[in-house]
Amino acid sequence: MNHSEETGVESYLHIVHVTKTFGDLVAVDDFSIDVQEGEFVCLLGPSGCGKTTLLRIIAGLEQQNVGEVHQGGEDVSRWPPRERDFGIVFQSYALFPNLTAAQNIAYGLETRKLPRKEITARVAELLELVGLPDVGHKYPSQLSGGQQQRIALVRALAPSPGLLLLDEPLSALDARVRVSLRLEIRHLQKRLGITTIFVTHDQEEALVMADRIVVMNQGRSDQVGTPEEIYTSPAT
Repeated sequence: MNHSEETGVESYLHIVHVTKTFGDLVAVDDFSIDVQEGEFVCLLGPSGCGKTTLLRIIAGLEQQNVGEVHQGGEDVSRWPPRERDFGIVFQSYALFPNLTAAQNIAYGLETRKLPRKEITARVAELLELVGLPDVGHKYPSQLSGGQQQRIALVRALAPSPGLLLLDEPLSALDARVRVSLRLEIRHLQKRLGITTIFVTHDQEEALVMADRIVVMNQGRSDQVGTPEEIYTSPAT
């Protein structure tokens, strides 16, 4: 029985028997999961387990060999990334170094041809949301790692996507900032109610942040459960 059948709620993200190979390497192996709207799901596992490849398949940045990806009731399996409804944050932040923090946040809104007044208001709202109302004029090189990652996060959220994808966004930060940002991201996700997929190799991170955890190994799902279930009854 899948999670949708257990809850009686139609899933927002529906991944069906997805397989991805690179030559002889099977990166994702017959993977299926249902994610509910507003749910925070962590893909947890060591390097090379397939978690980032799966995230990239959800985004359309990699194309699966077999299987389907459905989002919001539509089969997006073959849609290019630009036509999918998601925001993504990488470990490396990937901010444009020649743009200010405000310009970075505004970038996705400008490509949608929104009115300048609306963009300015949205940028100010998002900077306030992450407690950085006074850094809009600064360039990435003038920001700390934690500040850069907050800007990367709200840049991904700026167009109000239906799905937020986070690829080890905290692993490049020092421990103190990492712990603080865990709580901030989770609080923000709950406040916005956005469906979120979070990739991590850090078990503590997954246990603290997730509604559900998918323990991945060699491209497969070893165990799926709540943090309490994973902690008290680990499959491995």
